[in-house]
Amino acid sequence: MLTKQKSKEQLYIASIALLVANFGSSIFSFAMGLFLLRQYSSASIFGISQAIGPIVSLVIAPILRLVIDKINKKQIILFSQILIIIGLIFFAFFIVYSDNQTLLLVIFILVVLKMSDQIFDVAYTSSATLIVNNADIQKLRSYEQMVSSFSSIIGPIIAAILFSTFNMNFGIFIITELICEICALLSMWLIKYTDKTSHKNIAYERNELTYIFKDKLLLFAIWFGCAINFFYTVFSIGLPYVQIHVLKLPNHVYALSEAAVSIGILIASYVLSKRSKFSHPLYISWKMTSIFSVLFLLMGMFLFSNVHSKFFSIFIIGFNFITGIMIALLNTPTLVWLTMHVPENMQGRVFNVSRTCVQVLIPIGIIIFSFCFDKLNPGTVFITSGVLFFVLVVLYPKFFKLDIKKG
Repeated sequence: MLTKQKSKEQLYIASIALLVANFGSSIFSFAMGLFLLRQYSSASIFGISQAIGPIVSLVIAPILRLVIDKINKKQIILFSQILIIIGLIFFAFFIVYSDNQTLLLVIFILVVLKMSDQIFDVAYTSSATLIVNNADIQKLRSYEQMVSSFSSIIGPIIAAILFSTFNMNFGIFIITELICEICALLSMWLIKYTDKTSHKNIAYERNELTYIFKDKLLLFAIWFGCAINFFYTVFSIGLPYVQIHVLKLPNHVYALSEAAVSIGILIASYVLSKRSKFSHPLYISWKMTSIFSVLFLLMGMFLFSNVHSKFFSIFIIGFNFITGIMIALLNTPTLVWLTMHVPENMQGRVFNVSRTCVQVLIPIGIIIFSFCFDKLNPGTVFITSGVLFFVLVVLYPKFFKLDIKKG
């Protein structure tokens, strides 16, 4: 058991380390995407780069499950950071001397980065109880949301400035990412991990899928998280499509509306970090889904109305801001509940299953809803999605007679 002061210190160190790592990744990812679009002018190549993440996730998940709860979490996290650093050094070295193999090198570094991210995310997410005391877990999860949102707002802006300043010299982004990852590595190394897990415990021998399917609340929580991420692709695909191709809104409105989501997450996460511990975190997240499904319906009805683009600009910015708040109110309590509910020597494998499912469902959602927006009226897609989301998630506990307040 950590002292209260030590737990607070590690809460801040972990948050700073995550901020630095996410900030570097955000800059590098934006630069990589822009580099591919500029260099090859091919939607297919850009699409391949986006598909690497889910593919790597599927390949590494079975391997990761064998070691994630056996090896010390700190060692796994440090290994993932070192892997990124080594990959970046190799990438920097070979890109200087390879004129005709740039695409292969880009695929190589994307694979390394996605593999490292998968290892880091699963190990870090499942080690919350080893880093801070139970009383600080809600703050830690809230800070994680804040860090992610802040990085997604500032990272692309910094990347765009660097691209303009250094005349699209990609070397500056490699150096920036290396510095950030080294700082994150040193910060993570300073954290003391309490070893609460007994690897001889019989819980380790249990298969995580068997464990998940026997625990109806846990099964619901994982399904709940996957469903949210799947249906959120309606927003991530639909809103940009509507703004750019249907309403033809100005670029600055599109930029503001995209930033509004992250600002909403940032503010809501800050509020959550200051409030008292949730009594029924899973129940709170579930209640928020009814509001989330209303957002789908509201957007659909608004698209069927004849509203001037000026008013729609104001509406879409406010809508995205509320969406960001809802994302934080859905994700943070669920993560808190999972951390407190799942045994420590099962968390790595359970989070591995959850993250893999999400990684697979997101591109599937993108494909399905991209096709829908090409073929159907955008308002129809939003309304239909809202109804399906309500039926599948909000009514799920009623169909299976789950008492979510027990969580």
